[in-house]
Amino acid sequence: MATQKIEWNEKLKGVWDKSLYFLDAKIYKTTEQEKYRKDMIKNDSSLTEKEKAFLLNEIQKSYDISRIAYNCAEKQQCTNCLSWHQVTRCCKFCIRKYLKNGFGNWTSGNNEIDKLIQECQETVAPNGVIEWIEYDQFENIEYLTDGGCSTIYTAIWKDGCYYKWDPERKLLERFGRQNIVLKKMKDSNSNNVHWFQEVTLSFKLDNTDQLLVKCFGLAKDPITQDYVLVLNSFQNDLRHFLEDNFHSLTLLQKYKIISKITHSLAEIHKQNVIHRDLHSGNILYSELVTEWYISDLGLSGPVNKPSNCIYGNLPYIAPEVLCGEIYTTKSDIYSMGILMWEVITGETPFDDYEHDLDLTLDIVKGCRPKIYEYIPHEYITLMKQCWDANPDNRPDAYTIEKKMESLIMSLYNEMDKQQKPIIQSKNFKSKIQNFFKLKSKKDKNNQVIINTTLSKNTKSKIHRMQNSKIYSFEIQIQPRNATDEQQAFDSKQLEFEISEELEQLYLKNIGADNSNKLCDDLIAIQKKSISAATTYDKLMLESPRKCDPSYIQQQQPKADEWDFEALNGLAEEDNPQEPKLKEKSVTNSAVFGNILNNFQF
Repeated sequence: MATQKIEWNEKLKGVWDKSLYFLDAKIYKTTEQEKYRKDMIKNDSSLTEKEKAFLLNEIQKSYDISRIAYNCAEKQQCTNCLSWHQVTRCCKFCIRKYLKNGFGNWTSGNNEIDKLIQECQETVAPNGVIEWIEYDQFENIEYLTDGGCSTIYTAIWKDGCYYKWDPERKLLERFGRQNIVLKKMKDSNSNNVHWFQEVTLSFKLDNTDQLLVKCFGLAKDPITQDYVLVLNSFQNDLRHFLEDNFHSLTLLQKYKIISKITHSLAEIHKQNVIHRDLHSGNILYSELVTEWYISDLGLSGPVNKPSNCIYGNLPYIAPEVLCGEIYTTKSDIYSMGILMWEVITGETPFDDYEHDLDLTLDIVKGCRPKIYEYIPHEYITLMKQCWDANPDNRPDAYTIEKKMESLIMSLYNEMDKQQKPIIQSKNFKSKIQNFFKLKSKKDKNNQVIINTTLSKNTKSKIHRMQNSKIYSFEIQIQPRNATDEQQAFDSKQLEFEISEELEQLYLKNIGADNSNKLCDDLIAIQKKSISAATTYDKLMLESPRKCDPSYIQQQQPKADEWDFEALNGLAEEDNPQEPKLKEKSVTNSAVFGNILNNFQF
């Protein structure tokens, strides 16, 4: 029988993250940190021996990369070349000698590029080698999308990247066929230096250990003569990931997403680099290692961008930049604040606005996305600090990272107090969601009112908002913070009584295992209050910025239109592992969706 290969999954990633978040802050030495985390893995009773071996090996690789990247003082002697090197499983001097001996076997045809690649190869780990790649190594090249300064393609790299040093044969082994992304730099065959700046930045940042999209090297299109960055391939970006998975994300998972992004951003800023175009379309997800990566460090947008214009994704651009100020690290922090809101709500920022002067003026005047009551208070405080109109009031990325780690630790501690994770079965959760789903009904014009219409409408807005572009505004006012009453699209967001009751019910039952009691409480709430959430969805479809309370009253469905049978069936069912009801599409309302999703950490 073939041995099953261990790969990254949610369980292993959860254990990995916990070993990192519980790392004693007083431990500074890399070897001691590594031992501490390895001991946690070894003592974890939830893991099989194979899973432990897998994680221990991954921890070793992770610290090997860190030791080389930060030139750690701890040394050991190589048994091959006798050089003293960082405490790693391979000798960086042996690897560099191997690469240097191959310098005469390749050339880009450009002395500056050759020199840059050679410099990078002198500061690498085995899986961090930057190289010149011949274009005929790529096959199945397919167009993916077009950006401001590049065109993106997917392809297969026949030989694949270097990934492991063989000390016996004294050579680097290649991964083999792998999926990659080709980023063709526009106008890189001309004399402009913009593309070379991005290549240099991509190469040098790749040698640090932050979670940036992996750059394997450079190639050249023989037809257009444009240079091509060869990048790792990813399955999804943050925006589409939230669109597909938000209703199954726990609060802990949402916090971890923000923590990972801020860690990478802190490392980028530590290198005195500003991203300039941080948004959910530039945060990529790897299913292979269940990890998040920052992509597309925006240097200044397209080569032909006028000097008095702004390049970016409007909802994420800091107000001071909209007013003509230069980008700073604090501009990235503003974008981070908008990302925090997007991850915690699952919604797209300013999705009922056109990306035009009106939105720009509203942002400068202090308009920010709506803050819902279900969002944890500590998270709200941090988020509002990030999008403060005054850049000086915004925290740095490292501070955000540490505060997010604190919030994550609080959730872990809460789970430990209850001796087991707070998890509701998918079957149980889907039935609660079905309970809040109205039966299909027709309005006066014989048109079916269903929430999937809103979902389709949202997708088109998402597609629009993910594309960065050039903006040219002349704003004469100074950025300011809005009052609470002025926030959320300059309209009064309806606060529904049912949302408060559900939140209290959630808090009361957060550690409970009594499904029947929870169902009874939900029925009691439902019998005295009807679907404010469904009414809200319909209103947002028809007129998202003009919600008339009298119209809302007219649109409220009658109590006999609610499907109590679904919830009663839930209370009567003994075995939650065998669902009797089909899972259906549920309301997009933030009031219901997020309360229900937070029934688990």
